[in-house]
Amino acid sequence: MVISLGWLHDSSSLRFAFGVKSRRLEELVTRGWVRLAGHLDRDACAALAKPRMPPPVQAFGSLVQATVSAALDHKLPDWNEVTWQRYEPGRGHIDPHRDQAYYKGLILIVTLTGEAEFTIFQSRDPPVMLDRWTTRGGDVVLLRGADLGAAGVRCPLHGVGAPASDRLTVALRHNERGYGRWAAH
Repeated sequence: MVISLGWLHDSSSLRFAFGVKSRRLEELVTRGWVRLAGHLDRDACAALAKPRMPPPVQAFGSLVQATVSAALDHKLPDWNEVTWQRYEPGRGHIDPHRDQAYYKGLILIVTLTGEAEFTIFQSRDPPVMLDRWTTRGGDVVLLRGADLGAAGVRCPLHGVGAPASDRLTVALRHNERGYGRWAAH
C-alpha cells in the first residue's frame, strides 16, 4: 500500500490523505482508469472548490502526482492546467470523448459536490460500455493521459451524464502545449 499525507501549510489543520494500494494505481496503465469512491471528505472538497485559493489544489495535486509516480515507478509530468466546472441539474453533460493527445501522464478529476453518471466506453459507435458508476462529492477519478505506460496510448473514452443536482468538479492535467494554448493540433 502506498500511503501519502499532504499538509497545506504549518498553520492549516486540513490534511489530504491519499492511501491507495499500488496495485490499484497500476490499473491506470493496464485499463486506463481508477475510481476512488468517497476518497475525500467534505472539508477537503470545500477547500478544493475555491478557484481563487489554489494552495489546496496544488497540495492535493502534488500529493497525487508523487503517490502515483512512486507506485508506477514513472515520473509523471507536472500539472500545468486546472479547471473548475459547474453543472446545473439536468444540464451540462459531456459526450463520450478522449481527452486530446497533448494531455500527458495523468488526468485527475474530483467531484466536489453533486452527482452524475460517469461512463467508460470501449467504443462510441456503437456505444459499448466498459464501466459505469454514479460519481458523488468526494469521489476521485484518475484517467490515463496520453503515453502513460506505452507510447501512443490514449485517455480512455469516457462521458458524463447530466447531473441530478448542482455538480462542481475540479480537474488537473498536464498540457504538453502549455496552459492556454489552443492552436489546432
